[in-house]
Amino acid sequence: MKRITRLFLTAAVVLFAGSAFAQDMTQAGELYQKATEAYQAGNEIEAVKGFKEALKIAEAAGDEGIEMAEGCKDMIPNILLSAAGKMVAAKDYAKAEETYNEALAAAKEYGKEAAAKSAETKLAQIPMQQGNDAYNAGNMEEAIPFLQKAVERDANNAKAHLLLGMAYNKANKDTEAEASLMKAKELGDANAEKVLSGMFVSGANDAMKAKKFNEAIAKAEKALALGPNPTASLIAGMSAYQAKNWNKAITHLVNAPASAQNTYILASCYESAGKKAQACATYKKVLNDGKFGPTAKQKIAKLGC
Repeated sequence: MKRITRLFLTAAVVLFAGSAFAQDMTQAGELYQKATEAYQAGNEIEAVKGFKEALKIAEAAGDEGIEMAEGCKDMIPNILLSAAGKMVAAKDYAKAEETYNEALAAAKEYGKEAAAKSAETKLAQIPMQQGNDAYNAGNMEEAIPFLQKAVERDANNAKAHLLLGMAYNKANKDTEAEASLMKAKELGDANAEKVLSGMFVSGANDAMKAKKFNEAIAKAEKALALGPNPTASLIAGMSAYQAKNWNKAITHLVNAPASAQNTYILASCYESAGKKAQACATYKKVLNDGKFGPTAKQKIAKLGC
């Protein structure tokens, strides 16, 4: 009789437990549905709260709650990513960073590698966007620290290196600018070489105007190392001419834009370098020019061409 009583009691406990689990899963299902509706309505905070409550109940239910628990684990980090994205769009960067970190922690806890990777990528982009905002506002002193942080978070972000180089350039930090732009170029940014070349040419032109001819030559030659550049050739050639470096002037002026003035100066460099035949041939090219022709004729006569 005692054994039968014990069996009845055991069966009652099992039935009660099963009934309780069923009620719990019904509650979890209701929470899951409400959380889904909140997410669809754009209320991410309420949705995350609901999915977390449903997850807690589902995990407590054991095997019965496995499928729902996994569903909650999928939803929570992705909803947080969506919420953080809206914060970025609203330029609420501090709150966005906090929410991306929450998404990252949840993704790691739940073993959701794709969501974790997305959160890490988005976190790296926040200082890039802050730096871009400051750069566009013309505030290089604010832009540079943000962009430095961006490349620290993602050393392979070519666009961050590019923008950092451009900010350094505008802040007249040439050495840092060159290093960052070269890194962007190495990482494959299509615009890095063009920006680098423009920076070198601009710097060379400024140096030439300041009569720092050797500096102008060096910067122009950096631009030329990236590829043919008639403007850089002209600056290097004219600076070398002013520095009386005839052979270097010749090397660059032959690739400068064609004009009567440039041709006449090239002929003069040939003459100064003792290259009579080339000087004569080049002076003859401007004989019919109204400005340089008369002098070229005198030069030809002097050289006995």
